Amino acid sequence: MSRSSDRISTAIDQHSDDLRRLSLEIHSHPELGYEEHHAHDVLTKFLDRKGFTVTKHAGGVETAFIAEWEVGGDGNGEPVTIAFLSEYDALPDIGHACGHNLIAISGVAAALACKASLEVTRPPFRTTIKLFGTPAEETRGGKLDLLNANLFNGVDIAIMAHPGNVNVARPFFMAMQELVVEFFGKPAHAAAEPWAGINALDAAVMAYNSVSAMRQQILPTDRVHGIITHGGAAANIIPDYTRLEYYIRSAKIADLRTLKDRITACFQGAATATGCTFKVTECPAYADLKNNSVLAKLFEEEMMKMDADFGDIAVLEKIPRGSTDMGNVTQVIPGIHPLFDIVGAVGKFDIHTKEFERQAAAESAHIATLRCAKALALVGYQCVVDSELRGRVKEDFART
Repeated sequence: MSRSSDRISTAIDQHSDDLRRLSLEIHSHPELGYEEHHAHDVLTKFLDRKGFTVTKHAGGVETAFIAEWEVGGDGNGEPVTIAFLSEYDALPDIGHACGHNLIAISGVAAALACKASLEVTRPPFRTTIKLFGTPAEETRGGKLDLLNANLFNGVDIAIMAHPGNVNVARPFFMAMQELVVEFFGKPAHAAAEPWAGINALDAAVMAYNSVSAMRQQILPTDRVHGIITHGGAAANIIPDYTRLEYYIRSAKIADLRTLKDRITACFQGAATATGCTFKVTECPAYADLKNNSVLAKLFEEEMMKMDADFGDIAVLEKIPRGSTDMGNVTQVIPGIHPLFDIVGAVGKFDIHTKEFERQAAAESAHIATLRCAKALALVGYQCVVDSELRGRVKEDFART
């Protein structure tokens, strides 16, 4: 093991107990997107104690933060800024079934370790380590808020990882957009004068069935899934208002626009058939993840040195893994968002299940997270000290 690897590994191991407490504190207090006040406070308090300059409520987002540390600047060379990212929002009903408590500490651990190693090597050029605390990944995308506030300006490389049931250095994350459709009809007594009403529930059901029928003709990499969140007030009243929420996904952001047009046509047809009016609200889209192959290969190599099993890489990298607002970050900054296995031999369950929620608090998951954080920190550190590596990262980003 190199001296830098040794320093990084030692720094994370020395903080293991503190990181475990942070993880369990967040896991035992699950908070939905933009409501992560407890997580925000415990993380920023910890980072402040560790020598980072902390900006709370970053970009005007109540539960976002940026912690930064700077070294060098006395000699020649272009300044370098490495960003690590943490998430900490939970899911309704099933808490941290996506393991964001582990994403939170993986970012913290990587930033701490990278800082510890750079305190020794002290590059002559200005080097900044930033940790972005990003809320609401499961809903509207806190990273989009920080991007729109220009807070990622000046960042050279963005690094984070996500727990799962496999190790994948270059995972396939799709573009995604939430669509909310509302149908407006006219109420009437469902027994005495149903002909006087305009049935918004019929419109919702027709729209749902039309989208379901359309699935046979969409691309294999497309995904459409939705729910009816409001279907009427009482069975003896013709519903005058209904509401549906859909998530639509495609391999690329350009394909998503085509899929959205087809979905909207289903809504229009249902409204026309029933005499309703309708309104579609488009939430900000998540872009597809642009994996930087140079960074991903380095992460993969560092994980393999620590005995991580990546299985059949060619197969695992083609499996759709959902969507993330990290995709938007990687469209403008070279970055990675690998998956790391916290399940191992425990079972075959995946994220967004009660089994995964329990596993996210397990000691074995903590150990797996620290191993991943060491690899993330090493990727960040190497990008600081190796200008040739940074050049290859930029070339790959420009090419893809």
